Amino acid sequence: MNNIFLLIAAVGLMFILKYGFIFESARCFIKSKATSFNKTLGIYIEKLLECSQCLGFWCGFILFLLANFLEDNYNLLIFYSILFGFISSITCYISDLITGFLDEMIYKLQQENEQKKSDKN
Repeated sequence: MNNIFLLIAAVGLMFILKYGFIFESARCFIKSKATSFNKTLGIYIEKLLECSQCLGFWCGFILFLLANFLEDNYNLLIFYSILFGFISSITCYISDLITGFLDEMIYKLQQENEQKKSDKN
């Protein structure tokens, strides 16, 4: 059950980091600093922040590490953190696809409703 909460937290963290208004200036700052340091690094950072699957992996990896940091067996901790990162990656990607699909459907319905209203007038 604890891992389900971590997975949900990873999805939430991915959405906040990728789309959150609060982090918009931080995203721009990180991209510009990475690009000024090294152009290739800047491209990778920009792609990371735009890719729900990539960002989801790292969100899951870091959250799992933080949640299980006090484990006695560090080899297993790294293995499970990487494994959880992969699980988080695909979950974040699917969540992003579903959200994008729903946003598109809602937009189309709103456009159809506006078209019907303008046809009546």
